[in-house]
Amino acid sequence: MAFRFQKRIKIAPGVRLNVSKSGLSTSVGGRGTTVNLSSKGVRTTVGIPGSGLSWSKQTGRSGGKGLKPSDELRQLSSLLDKAAHDFNSLSPKTNKVSAAWNKAVESYNGGRGPSASKFQTLTKRYETTLSRYQKIEIEVAEKQSAFKAIKQRLAALSFGLFGGNLKRAKNDLLELAKEHQLKTGKLLTAIGSLREEVARELETEQKKL
Repeated sequence: MAFRFQKRIKIAPGVRLNVSKSGLSTSVGGRGTTVNLSSKGVRTTVGIPGSGLSWSKQTGRSGGKGLKPSDELRQLSSLLDKAAHDFNSLSPKTNKVSAAWNKAVESYNGGRGPSASKFQTLTKRYETTLSRYQKIEIEVAEKQSAFKAIKQRLAALSFGLFGGNLKRAKNDLLELAKEHQLKTGKLLTAIGSLREEVARELETEQKKL
């Protein structure tokens, strides 16, 4: 066993994408103990939460014989599908946050109209809205990093002379990874615009006092 450092990108609860100079791998498990699947086989890891240090033990395939490209392609396909599924849920979350803010503005203008106390409540809603937008932005950025890592690993895969079908599958997955990475960038831009719009609306509503 040996000490090692590892960068992890959250794909879903209990599932992480690990990116390092040696390539891409998947970890399943909670804090302290994980099971990692990579091109080198299966690695069991026991770590110290929060320290960045862990002790690892390699089992399964030997260091010289890595995971077959076809098997790794299936692994990457599964990771891409999961990351895409999780990412597709983030846009509706953004719309929900925006709807809640619009409702808060309507409430501020409703009844007897704007007042100092109602503006204090609106300000709190504003802070909550920004916090929720920020949380979604972090999730989107994580998915963006995941798509990038998957794309890079897919690009590095190579198949033999008779691997035509595998090559086509790889290219299809590459296009999907690129498409989703592009969508993450667009969503981040959209959320940034929403944050600015909400700030302008708060300033506008304040002037009604």
